[in-house]
Amino acid sequence: MFKQIHREKSLCNNKKEIILLKIMKNTKKGIDLIMKRIKNKIKSVKYIKKNKVSEKDFTRNRKMPFESLILFMLNIIKQTLQKELTHFISLFGKRNIENITKSAFCQSRLKLKPEAFIELNDVILEEFYTDNDFNTWNNFIILGVDGSRLNLPFSKELIKNFGVKLNKDNNMPQARISTCYDLLNEIIIDSQIDKIEEGERYLALKHLENIRKINNKVMMIFDRGYGALWFMFYLLLKNVDFVMRLKHDFPEVDSFLKSEDKSRIINYEECSIKSLRQLKILGLIFHSIKIRLVKVILDDGTIEVLATSLLNEEVYPTEVFNNLYFLRWGIETNYDRLKNKIEIENFTGLSILSVLQDCYANIFLLNLQSLIAREVQSEIDENKIDSKHKYKVNKNLSLGFMKDKVVDILTSNSPKYLEELKNLFKIEPIPIRKGRKFPRNLLHSNRKYNINQKKAI
Repeated sequence: MFKQIHREKSLCNNKKEIILLKIMKNTKKGIDLIMKRIKNKIKSVKYIKKNKVSEKDFTRNRKMPFESLILFMLNIIKQTLQKELTHFISLFGKRNIENITKSAFCQSRLKLKPEAFIELNDVILEEFYTDNDFNTWNNFIILGVDGSRLNLPFSKELIKNFGVKLNKDNNMPQARISTCYDLLNEIIIDSQIDKIEEGERYLALKHLENIRKINNKVMMIFDRGYGALWFMFYLLLKNVDFVMRLKHDFPEVDSFLKSEDKSRIINYEECSIKSLRQLKILGLIFHSIKIRLVKVILDDGTIEVLATSLLNEEVYPTEVFNNLYFLRWGIETNYDRLKNKIEIENFTGLSILSVLQDCYANIFLLNLQSLIAREVQSEIDENKIDSKHKYKVNKNLSLGFMKDKVVDILTSNSPKYLEELKNLFKIEPIPIRKGRKFPRNLLHSNRKYNINQKKAI
């Protein structure tokens, strides 16, 4: 796994390569407007009715009504539930409420659909990608797609629903997560959580159904685990452009590697029996498709092959593909944020419902963090204009600052809380050092706590 990641990182180091990147720094819709929309959504009767499990739920006057439940789950719950509940009530509860027990919270959350947090995330997508300025490559929104495993808490319900990873000593419950991630704007467009044995390509098909939320021209970037003719055929059928790394045993790749060509358009007139079976499951019949193969050379001289739907060699010369594919590294960074920064695997319950609620709430929070960071970035650029390096928001530190502050913003009409949070995001920005490499240090690979990666939450 490390070798594959290291090789992908090295794709960016050829200074002769050109990447046509359109960057818009001044957004028309600020985070204040988006937060207002989120606040109104949470209070909406329609939203509450849509996202409660039963019509009878949240009708009686309880200690933790619908709105309080949502806000509590958005407050980055990482310590014991009872401690988090006591802290939350002391800050945001009514004076006549002494406390809320862990049992009361668990009963309340049973009434909440996980889709409530997906709908809040849709507010971000709708506002950010409509009448707004955002980063694109040749007018494409660049989407990275990749899957990973989620380690789940041990319970019979989770084992039955998601499956297990067989170990020597025990059966560890695991789920498959797939994310569709805007690589240039650091926004998670869609996430799919399913059984551990579910294939990554099929989860990617589900992303295609949901990328319509952003209603813009997109290009998807995949690693070599997605390389299959039936999958490319399906992407072309849906008018989705792509760049995909191929294994060397993929049809026509070997002969292309042996040639002097840097780019070649292949007309695939037939596909394997396996691909035909997959298309039959989807109710489709294969017909010939044209795919462009492109060579990219790594620092060590290794040649890799990319497949792309971008056939026009004049508009998309071979030189742009090294840096274009390297953008995929952003989704690896995003998984690091999901697993190691916001600790998406630090679940607050043992049920399917709690796992999905926690996952979607954490994904929403990461997107919110990205929007706030984007808004303060211009001020950081101005303050560091004479510095040797460019600087960016410290994502680890800023995530810790979001605790309590997000709830303050969503429960108050005062703009001061958002301004306070923006100012906190400007603290201790980190330098961007291009071309740096981080070789694996085996002597310290088993260290549990890294002094340079202390948690901020």
